[in-house]
Amino acid sequence: MTEQELIQHRVERWRLRPDLAPNNEKEIREFIKTAGLCYTYHISKDSLPSLIQTVSGAIHSPTRYKITLDDPFYAMINETFRSYFKQKLFVEVVIFGKHPVIVYRDVLVRLYRLTGAEIQRGTVSKRKRNTKIENEIISFLNDKGPATRRDIRLAILDKRKNTAGVLTKTLDSLGRQLKIIRSRQENSELLWITPEKWDPRLCDDAIKIERDEAIEYIILRFLQISIASSRKALKRFFKNVIPTDLLDHSLNSLIQRGLIVIDPDLIIDGKRALKAR
Repeated sequence: MTEQELIQHRVERWRLRPDLAPNNEKEIREFIKTAGLCYTYHISKDSLPSLIQTVSGAIHSPTRYKITLDDPFYAMINETFRSYFKQKLFVEVVIFGKHPVIVYRDVLVRLYRLTGAEIQRGTVSKRKRNTKIENEIISFLNDKGPATRRDIRLAILDKRKNTAGVLTKTLDSLGRQLKIIRSRQENSELLWITPEKWDPRLCDDAIKIERDEAIEYIILRFLQISIASSRKALKRFFKNVIPTDLLDHSLNSLIQRGLIVIDPDLIIDGKRALKAR
């Protein structure tokens, strides 16, 4: 595969033409299900599609394209967020970095399996001990359910100084550990919720999955939607989720079993590209 062929494959797989763009909510939902992982907004020069870019049907779009009332796909996007999140089939996460990523439920379950150092007594054991404020936010969200940033600030941080900075830092920390996720349930307003509150079955499903199977599944899902990638790009994207040694081990195993192949004609990050068979 040449670089030009990769671009063309992505145009078709990511539906980056007006004639390929989703025309209704059902097609948007099908795209998210097929992708498994996609950015919410367009992130240039990355190997994952974005929902806004696909729905707008354009290869090039602003890095932080925001939905406005003037956009013809405004109603479709908002209805997708309103109805589909409620069905517990996808959410936004920030575990991969500063840009929100929409993940389908099959991917989320495996991400949730990997956020624990080990699984004990049917629960996912978290890697990091929470701070006092983090525990307060988690308890508040588990009691109240989905809450806006303002709800959290007023309930927990309102009487403290520099609450905006503290809240941003705390939400970012919890999000990177997958202790909270982003939902849009009312008028597409951004809400935070804990994975356990979002779907109590999530942990039950996660503990049934072996760690290595979870890693391999997520890697394959990434390569299937990206068409082709590199070890460097995979390590960069999954740095908060999969330790480097485990990612290398899983990639080598997948290559040996023929589930991932090395493309001699496509160079990414200075190395021959990897792609799912």
